[in-house]
Amino acid sequence: MIQGGIQKPIEEPAESRPTLNLETIRELLRSQKSETADLKLDEDGRELLFTGKLKASLTETSNVTVLVFDHAILFANMSWNQNSKKIEVYRRPIPLELLLLSKTRQENTHTSRLRRFSFLGFMKASSANTVGKEAWPITFLHLGKTGYQLTLYASSEADQEKLVELIGTARERLRVRPENFNPSIVSINFPKGFRKINCAVPFHHGRKILYGTDNGLYLSNREKYDSVPEKVLDVQKITQIDILEEYNLLLILSNNILQSYPLVRLDSNDFTILQNPKTLQKKCTFFKVGVCIAKHMVSCVKSGSLSSTVKVFEASHTATSGESIDGGHNDLTLSKEFYIPKETFSVHFLKSKICFASRQGFEVVSLETLETQTLLDETDASIDFALKDGPRPIHIQRIDEEFLLNYTDFSFFVDRNGRRSRPQLRLDWNGSPQSFALSYPWIFAFESNFIELRNIETGAIHIMPRKNLRMLHCRSHEVRKKSFWGLLLQIAIMC
Repeated sequence: MIQGGIQKPIEEPAESRPTLNLETIRELLRSQKSETADLKLDEDGRELLFTGKLKASLTETSNVTVLVFDHAILFANMSWNQNSKKIEVYRRPIPLELLLLSKTRQENTHTSRLRRFSFLGFMKASSANTVGKEAWPITFLHLGKTGYQLTLYASSEADQEKLVELIGTARERLRVRPENFNPSIVSINFPKGFRKINCAVPFHHGRKILYGTDNGLYLSNREKYDSVPEKVLDVQKITQIDILEEYNLLLILSNNILQSYPLVRLDSNDFTILQNPKTLQKKCTFFKVGVCIAKHMVSCVKSGSLSSTVKVFEASHTATSGESIDGGHNDLTLSKEFYIPKETFSVHFLKSKICFASRQGFEVVSLETLETQTLLDETDASIDFALKDGPRPIHIQRIDEEFLLNYTDFSFFVDRNGRRSRPQLRLDWNGSPQSFALSYPWIFAFESNFIELRNIETGAIHIMPRKNLRMLHCRSHEVRKKSFWGLLLQIAIMC
């Protein structure tokens, strides 16, 4: 029975009916010490939109009260009489941003088929499930590392439809869309038998995209996203690619071997890849392209469980006749090689140093002296939470004179001395992101089921649910807070 959204008679005597309003719910939860940490019912503007009852299962007669607020949904068991009222939290509250919802429709054959709703995201379910004649299931999926799935049953199709519609409307009202952020399709028609994209890189001012796969390198034109990507290089098991456009060099990591391929531009819209690659490093785990000490560099990392070997190459122009677009010969020459006594997850270029992420945290290495030091100031008690074992460091981004440090559980700011620079700001992630991108003031956190966008300045949250999601490429330069366009962001997503 849905109250507020669908008006139906209540069978209980009038004197036993509860007065279900925001203040009553707030007081009941507070007095009984229920799990209300995620509800924030004391915030200004909070609303209780409606309440309703759903069956807990097909075989039981017990009901679960569903309370939908303007920002979250709560499942509870409620009981009351003339002398007392009681509420018990049935399952942990779900923020509407992290809710996926699906319903099933009764068929004549007594089977139900999943109906998906784009406004609430997509959720996988079995294509056919046998249900009772009067059963109208609604499945609630809580995204994130503390998530769960719960199926409850409406008493009629009308109640099922209305509840889904009301929750969808509330979620849309809550959604805050990032400024100047417009997702677009870059390619749809991949060759038959095409299974997975491992990596991608945009080039030619973002008009073209190269895709690395297990069976070769493919090229697509963003201006014709419905065209079939063309296979341009027969290289197997490509795991990472990048381009140094200024030097007409294509970098490909395949079978743990990093090689550079010369590029020759045939005209303004075409190019070819020369089949005489140079091997930069064998047994390479990953590499990173960036700018450090005003030079274009490539860092190659051979990472093991106990130690890592790092080679740093410097891009250069040589004024000799060659095959590149400007008539010069472009190359990568070894500049530095050093050893790190720990496993390395990622590498990031700063102005004059290279930063590495390991289980022990972020460390910086001077390219001039190869001196290594930890990024965080361990005497700062306010960052003790980041020094504990558990959260894995993933990404670092310089913003003016600050550094944004991103871990699987949280993000926070430090200054150039490694001390907390914004004590009041800590972003605790709902999921466990494995990659990040920044378009100030928005930070993008990617995990397999959704992208979590957070506004650093306002705290606004925007969730984009997707299936089989990965960040394939992101290239950025130093970001300045006063300029949104200080970042050129290219993200390719495989859904």
